[in-house]
Amino acid sequence: MLTISGNDIILTRGDTLTLTVSLKKDGNPYTPEAADVIRLACSKSWLGNAGYSLMFEATIPNDTLTVTIPATATKIPEGAYNYDVEITHDDGCVDTVISGRLTITGEAK
Repeated sequence: MLTISGNDIILTRGDTLTLTVSLKKDGNPYTPEAADVIRLACSKSWLGNAGYSLMFEATIPNDTLTVTIPATATKIPEGAYNYDVEITHDDGCVDTVISGRLTITGEAK
């Protein structure tokens, strides 16, 4: 089961997660450039790269980002995680597009 409330996501362990986000920069729709790197990361804490539980990169052709995380990748331990989606531009500038909590709940055995 997938529930999205604001920026917070609740997902049953082992389910597919599809997250769609409209991109804006300075209040206007933003279409990523070819050199932009877009990634979704999920970890137990906001500190450092070492603790990532999930990390996916994506490229998109317009101002709407859709990231799909397969069911096999969401078989992480139940609990609360932090996630964010960032765009790293060619000049090294990083923009956080969205951030929030990802809660992984149990699945029937």
